[in-house]
Amino acid sequence: MNYSEKKSLTISFALFFLVVLISFLNYLSISRTSYSDMISIGFYGLAFTGMFVITILSNTAVREVKNEINEIKKMQDFDALTGSPNGIKFSRDCDQTLKANRDHRYAISIFDINKFKAINDLFGRQVGNEILTAIAQILKKHIRDDELFSRMATDNFSILMKYETYREFTLRIENLIHEINGYSNQFVVSISLGIYLIGDDDRELDVNALSDRANMAKCSIKDNSQVSYAFYDEAMRQLMIIENSIENRMELALKNNEFEVYLQPKYLFSDEKIIGAEALVRWNDPVNGMLPPNDFIPLFERNGFVKKIDTYMFEEVCKLLDKWKNEMNQLADIIISVNFSRLHLDNLLLPEELSEITSRYQIDPKMIEIELTEGTIFDNDAQMIDIMNHLKDFGFNISIDDFGRAYSSLNTLKNLPADILKLDKAFFTESSDNQRGKKIITSMLNMAKDLDLITVAEGVETKEQVDFLKGLGCDIAQGFYYAKPMNVIEFEAFVNKKLKSA
Repeated sequence: MNYSEKKSLTISFALFFLVVLISFLNYLSISRTSYSDMISIGFYGLAFTGMFVITILSNTAVREVKNEINEIKKMQDFDALTGSPNGIKFSRDCDQTLKANRDHRYAISIFDINKFKAINDLFGRQVGNEILTAIAQILKKHIRDDELFSRMATDNFSILMKYETYREFTLRIENLIHEINGYSNQFVVSISLGIYLIGDDDRELDVNALSDRANMAKCSIKDNSQVSYAFYDEAMRQLMIIENSIENRMELALKNNEFEVYLQPKYLFSDEKIIGAEALVRWNDPVNGMLPPNDFIPLFERNGFVKKIDTYMFEEVCKLLDKWKNEMNQLADIIISVNFSRLHLDNLLLPEELSEITSRYQIDPKMIEIELTEGTIFDNDAQMIDIMNHLKDFGFNISIDDFGRAYSSLNTLKNLPADILKLDKAFFTESSDNQRGKKIITSMLNMAKDLDLITVAEGVETKEQVDFLKGLGCDIAQGFYYAKPMNVIEFEAFVNKKLKSA
C-alpha cells in the first residue's frame, strides 16, 4: 500500500470515528434534542459511514487492479517457459547496467542450440522445453552481480557478463559451455556462442547493435562441430559494413532489374547435345560491377531476401522461355532449372504461385525444373514431400541438387517424388580417385536408375571425369569442361553455334 492509499484510509477512519463520537455526544443530550435535529444527525452519520465503506472498497479494488497490472508487467518482462528475463527487459536492463558501471569491462554473448529442431522432432517438445528450462537455470547459477541473461526467442539466449582479463573470461565461457553440453545423458546438447567485447566507445550504442556483432561471431562458427564459441573481430566488422551496404541496396536493385539470369548449359553424355541449362543469378551492380553469388546469396539466405530473388529468377526464366517459344524456335526445347531456397518450405502455396506465373506467360511447366538442395529436403522431409507432390501435380520437374554433399538418406530418397538427381562435384571427384569410391558412385547411379531418376553430374571439369561418369552411365553433364555460366545473349549465340556445327 502506497502513501496516498494510506492517507485516504486514515482520513476515512478519522471521519468514521468522528461520526461515532458525535453520535455518542448527541445520545447523552438526546433529551434536549428536537426530532428534526435527530434526523439530521442520523443522515450525516449514514453519509460519513457510507464514505468510509466506499473508501475501503475503492482501496481494495485499486489494490487488486494494481496487482493485475503488476502481473501483466511481469508477463511482458519475463519468459513464460523458463521464468528468465525476455529480450525487452534484457535490452532495457543492459542500457542501465552499462551506464551505471562504466568502471567495469563487459561482454555481450549470444548463443543458440545446434540442431534444436531435430531434438524437438526426435524427442518431442516436452524434452525441448526441459532443455531450455535447464539452460536458464545454468545461466542463473553462473551469472554474478551486475550481470544479466535472457531467453530472447525459441532456443536463443543472450548474456551480459563482466570480465577482468581475456583468459579469466574465456575460462568462464568454457565452463558454461561444458555444463550445458553435459546437461543430458541421453544426447549431446551443443551450442554455438558468439561474443562481443564492449569497448568504452561502444557503451552509447544501442544494445541491438552490440547484439548484432555477437550474433555475427556466432554465425561465423554455426554448424562447425569443432568450435563452440568465437569472438567478434575487425574482419567481421568489415563484413558487416559490406553486408549493410548490400542490404541497403538490395530492394532498389531488384526494382531496377540489376539481378541477371546467367545460364550454364547441360549436355547429354551420350551425344554431347545441349538439352538444358541451369539458371544462376548474378548481380550487375552499376557501381561495383558484376557480383558473384557468394558475395550476396548467403546474406540473402539469412535475411530472407532470397525468397524474392528466387521468385524473380523464376519469372525471368518464364519470360525467357516465352521469348524463345515465339522468336527462337531452335531453343524452344531447352529445359531450364531454377534453384529454390529452403526458406520457401514455410509457404505451402508455393506450387500455386509458381503455376500462376507460368500460366501468365503461357509456359508449359515441364520446361522448368525446380531445384531443391539435398539438405533442404532431408531437413524438412514431410512438408517437403507434400510441396513436391503438389509441384508435380502442376507439371513441374523436380531436381535434388548437391546430392552427396550432406547426409544422404537413401531410405528417404526412395520416397521422394523427384525426377532428377544432381551429384555434387566433390562427391564424384573424390570417388573417382580410388576403387572403393568408384564402387560407391556406381551403386548410387544404379540406384538412381532403379528409381527412374535422371542423373546429372555438376562441376565436371576434366576429360577424366567425363570418361569416368560416362562409363558408369551418368545421363547429363554440367560444368566448366563443357561451358561456363554465361548471360542470355551469350548463351543464345553459344547454342546457335553448336547447332550450326552439328
